[in-house]
Amino acid sequence: MVTPEVEATAAAEPKDKKAEATAWVQRCFSQLGYYKGPIDGKANDETWTAHWYFKNEHGMKAYGDFLAEPVQKKLRALCKDLPVAKPEPPAPPPEAVEAEAAGAEAAEPATGPDAPEADTTEASETGVTAALAPPAESAPPIEEEAPVPLTRLEIDCLPEDLIGILRKAHGDSVRARACASGCLPSPDGLNQIQLDDLQSRYGVVWCRNCVQIEGHLSLADVRKIESEGHFDLCTMPPRHLPRPGSGNGNVVKSFTRIRELYRALPAAAESPGDIAVIIGNSAYENLPTAETARNDAGAMYFFLTEHLGYRQDNIIDVRNAKRADLERLFGPVPGSDGELARLVRAQPGGRVIVYYSGLGATNSSHSDNYLLPVDAEPYREERGGYPLSTLYDNLAKLNAKSVLLLLESEYGRDHGSYVLPPNLPETTSSVLPPAPLSTVTVLAAADRGQRTLIDTSYDIGLFTRYLIEGLAGSADLYPVATAMAWSIALRSTLTPLPW
Repeated sequence: MVTPEVEATAAAEPKDKKAEATAWVQRCFSQLGYYKGPIDGKANDETWTAHWYFKNEHGMKAYGDFLAEPVQKKLRALCKDLPVAKPEPPAPPPEAVEAEAAGAEAAEPATGPDAPEADTTEASETGVTAALAPPAESAPPIEEEAPVPLTRLEIDCLPEDLIGILRKAHGDSVRARACASGCLPSPDGLNQIQLDDLQSRYGVVWCRNCVQIEGHLSLADVRKIESEGHFDLCTMPPRHLPRPGSGNGNVVKSFTRIRELYRALPAAAESPGDIAVIIGNSAYENLPTAETARNDAGAMYFFLTEHLGYRQDNIIDVRNAKRADLERLFGPVPGSDGELARLVRAQPGGRVIVYYSGLGATNSSHSDNYLLPVDAEPYREERGGYPLSTLYDNLAKLNAKSVLLLLESEYGRDHGSYVLPPNLPETTSSVLPPAPLSTVTVLAAADRGQRTLIDTSYDIGLFTRYLIEGLAGSADLYPVATAMAWSIALRSTLTPLPW
């Protein structure tokens, strides 16, 4: 015959096992970058959200339960070294802790030769009374937050023009060692007259003394070899150089690697009033494919929702936008309203981020630049493109606290897969606003016909890779870096480039 106590214990056992399994899943999701909540063994909203992202990225949309065996098998394969995590017991409320301490202190008998004799019954009653008495009100101790350690820049000098900008912004107290003039390897096939012409027009210094190599090395490998060998490496590129890498790799693998850029840094609190627009144009009908646009837009979406506190219902996420879509979002002509303006009016005073990854172009007279929708035709920018001048005008009229426009795009006359080393400007029209905009900051991956480049480690644009890392917190470095960031931002938006 089974007693009621035994029955209760047996009934509770499966619940504990489920909590342990849920806690392990939470810890695995956390290790993979999907989950940031408590490891408590409870299937909370954050756990289900993490499972939703996980199953969609790993081709397991049919499994709604993260404890399903196929999902568990996949998690065990990804988190092989993760020990079984038991739920952390909840901390007792402070009232219970104080009451317990007060009861123990009152019930403890006095000892020693001078201790008075006390009635055991009276002491017991006193202890019970003290244990039941409400704790005395006292101000909670103020816990001082440990200061965030500052990270020093891995550089020992600054360019002379940047030192000048810093001193202009912060005074003559800025002290930094000026770097020696850098050099670029001269492209193959150019004679000395052509090299001298490029040097005089763009301020390029061609390398004269360096160890020549063939092929492509990552920047990290180049720096390591130069540091350990105490010499400079350079490659003599051909006149036309194909861009290394491809942005059409494994999207899930790419997103998993991208999370490494920010998951170790503290995430921002949810910002209910902030709004974002993400546009990724990759599948063009009459133009070459924008190689990284799909990965770029996906990476930015996950970064904003997982790390910067943007709510999913405040993000307008558009892939392969046509011209009608761009006009609907931002307005068809200067001064007109679009979906973004109406959303900002409903939530005034928030911050706005507009991110675009795709193709861009300049017109034949180099008088204006355009974002190219997927239905654009070659060399018909005025008819099929969306003018950046219209975008700037309409963004400046938004009733927002600030607007950050991020452009992972290039603005040339053609969209081939080759780069003309050393990726010098090919046109004269700048993508940046011709005059300062009070609430709008523009950061662009390329300007004046330069080509955007691919970060082969993450299968996204090089600009987007460092943008995510910087916005995640890596830009908050040693004070000189903060000054550099602001100065570079001001220079990017307010000062025309020298060529």
